[in-house]
Amino acid sequence: MSWKAIASPTVRQQRGKWVVRVDGIDTATGTKKPRQLGTFPSQRAARAAASAFTADGVTQAERGNVAWVVDRWLATKADISAKAVSQYEWAAGHIRAGLGGIPLEHLDRTDISAWLESLAGGGQLSRRSIQICRTVLRASLADAVEEGLLRRSPAARVPLPKIVVKPGLEREQPAWSEDEIARFITVADEHRWAAGFRLCVLYGLRRSELLALRWDDLDLDAGTVRVDEGLIEVKGKPVWTDGKSARSRRTIPIDASMRKQFRARRVAQLEERARAVEWAGLDLVFTTLNGSPVQARYFDRELERLVVAAGVPRLTSHGLRHTAATHMVRHAADLGELRAVADILGHSPEMLLRVYAHTMPESLRSVSEGVGKRTLHLG
Repeated sequence: MSWKAIASPTVRQQRGKWVVRVDGIDTATGTKKPRQLGTFPSQRAARAAASAFTADGVTQAERGNVAWVVDRWLATKADISAKAVSQYEWAAGHIRAGLGGIPLEHLDRTDISAWLESLAGGGQLSRRSIQICRTVLRASLADAVEEGLLRRSPAARVPLPKIVVKPGLEREQPAWSEDEIARFITVADEHRWAAGFRLCVLYGLRRSELLALRWDDLDLDAGTVRVDEGLIEVKGKPVWTDGKSARSRRTIPIDASMRKQFRARRVAQLEERARAVEWAGLDLVFTTLNGSPVQARYFDRELERLVVAAGVPRLTSHGLRHTAATHMVRHAADLGELRAVADILGHSPEMLLRVYAHTMPESLRSVSEGVGKRTLHLG
């Protein structure tokens, strides 16, 4: 369709925002086709966009506006995970809706503050979500500064709103006690993914790592599990990843009871496969009843059901990992075992010490006391 403006843009306030529209026609059919140029947080920004409109229906915004800069920045993000790309694209959509039509030279801190306040007051986004939106905007504008498209970034010093209508996620209990772990395992052992829930709550596998496990990742004779992939969901579709980092790709030892659980899972899956009309054939350890990958939200729903049945405090899949890490660190006898815990979790030792310092074993305290005793004579 070829479109042509037949009037000057108009600026109107609508639902607390400023909308720029212009009347036009489809030159092929002669049909009137009004076009909306954008929605803006302030009247000044809307008027600036309207004045930038030219007679041929092109705005300076199409090359040099906020949306253009954000899209250019997104196009350079080829070295990040599919999940991160999806998150950035989601944030970019909010930026385009609120600030996209503003030419770079007209964008200032007032526009950005007003936009952030509108997100905070809308009740749709949490503080964390708003922070992601601001991060993407800041990165895009910083990139524009480096390329000489801007002298300085107007987003660099804009704070997050103090009040956000939508509350954040309910904080979960840091970790289950030994008794709560036992109660959960007793209930989970009746589930067809019993081995998976055990692996998460005792060995700290991430949900994405668990759902990506294939049978050739297991060596049950040697008692090891290889972790070198992740399975996440992006826009409702499964996406395979290579793991969060080099440390995430690891081989961990498992105990005899864990091996027994995996052997039971193998037998159960062969029975499921025999009953299935069709089987996906991906060689995954934990699947649906037709061999397909398990969606993250389905896993979480099953976990929630087991948590309720066990009568233990609510934990997410990440909470299972945190529980496993907490107890492994707490029961470590020395620094060598702490290093082994870091390897099992796919953490660096430095991160392990920083995150789980509050659960350090008493043996570490005795080491420091020993140092003090040796240096008493030094005064």
